[in-house]
Amino acid sequence: MTRHFKYDKEALLRGWDAVYDLEEFIVAYRLPPLAAREIFAKAGPRRLDLANAMDARDITAPQDQSKHAQGA
Repeated sequence: MTRHFKYDKEALLRGWDAVYDLEEFIVAYRLPPLAAREIFAKAGPRRLDLANAMDARDITAPQDQSKHAQGA
C-alpha cells in the first residue's frame, strides 16, 4: 500500500525539532533575510507549514518570471 507523501513528510517533521527558528530557515532554504522573514511571518515556525509555503512559492515562481520576461 502506498502512503501519501504529505503523511510521510509530517512523520519526518514530528518531534521536538518540528519548528525552525528564523536563522535555521534562512540557512535551510538559502533565502535572503527579508524574504525569509516575510514567509516565516506568514507561515509560522512549523517546519511542515514552511515546507508547504516554499513548495507553493516554487510552483508560482516560474509563472511570475514569465510575466516579467514578457514585460507585463
